[in-house]
Amino acid sequence: EAWRPKGFLESFVAQPKLIWYKKDPNTQMEKFKNMIQQKYDKKFDSYWDFHRWSVENFEFFWEEMWHFFDVIASKPYEKVFRKTGPGFSDNEWFPGATMNYAENLLRIRDDRIAIMWLDEEQNEDQVTFAELFEEVKLYAAAFRKLGLAAGDRVGCYMPLTKETIFAMLAATSIGAIWGGPLPYYGVQAASKILGMIDPKIIIAGDRTLDYGEENDLLDNLIPIAESLPNMVKLIIVPSKKETLSRDISNIPKSIFVKDFLEIGKKPDGTVPDLIFEQLPCSHPIAINFTSGTTGLPKGLVHSAVTYIPLMRDLALHFDLKSGDVVYNDSAPGWSVWDYELPTLSLGVTQFLYMGSPVYRKDEFNIWKILSKYKVTYAFFSTTYFDGLQFHKILSQPGLNFDHLKLLTMGASPPKRRNYEFIYENLRTKDVFLGSQYGATEMFGDFSGFDYNSPSYMGECQVPTLAHDVQCFDENGKSVVGERGEVVLTNPSPAMPIFIWGDKDNKRLHDTYLSKYEGVWCQNDECWINPETKGMIVIGRSDNMMKQYGELISSSDIYFAIQLKWKKDGKHCKKNCCNKQYTSSKQYQESRQSTMLHWPS
Repeated sequence: EAWRPKGFLESFVAQPKLIWYKKDPNTQMEKFKNMIQQKYDKKFDSYWDFHRWSVENFEFFWEEMWHFFDVIASKPYEKVFRKTGPGFSDNEWFPGATMNYAENLLRIRDDRIAIMWLDEEQNEDQVTFAELFEEVKLYAAAFRKLGLAAGDRVGCYMPLTKETIFAMLAATSIGAIWGGPLPYYGVQAASKILGMIDPKIIIAGDRTLDYGEENDLLDNLIPIAESLPNMVKLIIVPSKKETLSRDISNIPKSIFVKDFLEIGKKPDGTVPDLIFEQLPCSHPIAINFTSGTTGLPKGLVHSAVTYIPLMRDLALHFDLKSGDVVYNDSAPGWSVWDYELPTLSLGVTQFLYMGSPVYRKDEFNIWKILSKYKVTYAFFSTTYFDGLQFHKILSQPGLNFDHLKLLTMGASPPKRRNYEFIYENLRTKDVFLGSQYGATEMFGDFSGFDYNSPSYMGECQVPTLAHDVQCFDENGKSVVGERGEVVLTNPSPAMPIFIWGDKDNKRLHDTYLSKYEGVWCQNDECWINPETKGMIVIGRSDNMMKQYGELISSSDIYFAIQLKWKKDGKHCKKNCCNKQYTSSKQYQESRQSTMLHWPS
């Protein structure tokens, strides 16, 4: 009988498969590395040498990042890094400097395309960088007229639309803090999350479109608004003409977005100048909520300085540049949705898809979208590729993927068959296909990519620069070739500044800083390959079972089900897997309950 792996991990480990090993001297990573070598009189023979230098000299590294990306700041920093207490997370980055997150993202104001938008009904729109700036200016003026100020919260209950970006950047231009639930959440869950942040203003959509299903949001807004006594205005953004004929007078303090925007105009119809409030780098910009699989959702608060680690990921590790197109189907409320926004400062187009990647109608499907809109980079939840394969949603002949440079998977561990299915449909090996690993807790990934290093199927190729990512066993010892916990052993500006409502940082400490002394523990299980140095993320460490001394994860269980599926055919397929990919509800539950790319 042919050899069969015993579990999920062994399916990659026993027979590691090289899927990328090319050389490109023109990447942004190579340019930055060469600059560091020249300035610091170093010679890096590999990415791993460069990474070691960035970890050992992390203050120099982040200072160089500040200058490499030309951070716009009204006051210079006094130093790069300062300890503010004895704890691992008691840090301040670039103290003394004042900046504005939105100002850095809105530095380009020409006629290049900033946003393309598409939904499942194939409605589409686009916005130039010049138009984006004007829209943000209009939203900010109206926000200010309603009394929005630095530190206030703007709640979001929106699908993925261009208006979401307008409002988010307008809020951060003022110094307000952005946050909210997924639009798929019902009244009780959405009210709970919005109640936690106590927003002054809410911006809400009229519906979601996902997997061919329309979900009306307007009826949810009545009890949500009634539960928020300090809210002064609820702004409704219609996505279809029929919404404008709806009576919204029963929704407390509600207004359609068109009427809201008139509030900010001067009597002569002009719009006040956009003022970017200059604030410390530690000033909060966003609250991103975890899925709540391990308890009450945690609102991780991130500051303006996360612009720098996000740019490290997007410009260096992903090699994105002006003219590229990044695909995004993640609804606001999941931290992936705003992860890519800093690429606006590079001149990168944001392609927003309001729908499910597994939706198809005639020849309209995700493969057609990637081809037609010339997408450069796309991240997908791994379960979507399971769904595409299950429903046999395949790329048609004649589609062109020459422009596609990077396609990544996450949110649950990618499987060997996911890679094989993608390669079959792309019909090219010139696309870097990678396993991406980050977290809601970190606005900047744990793992990254280097186009000039080998990459193996199933592995997170390399740790991101200046992130000392290790695998700890139960005794707190760093191990390679053994299963253990993902930890970060050095401070990073990607870390959250606190958890919203967490008195004395107790919840932050108990969740992430108490298991091992002096490191951040992400509560995910991993394994580092001693030969390739790549890391495989296996699953949530708090979901582990131990039988006869062997650790068993949910990935191992699903792997066994998959083997049974292959062996027994239709019977197992029908009983184990048929309902996993049938509606947007299952997709969102799957997306939120297996948050391994962006864990809770």
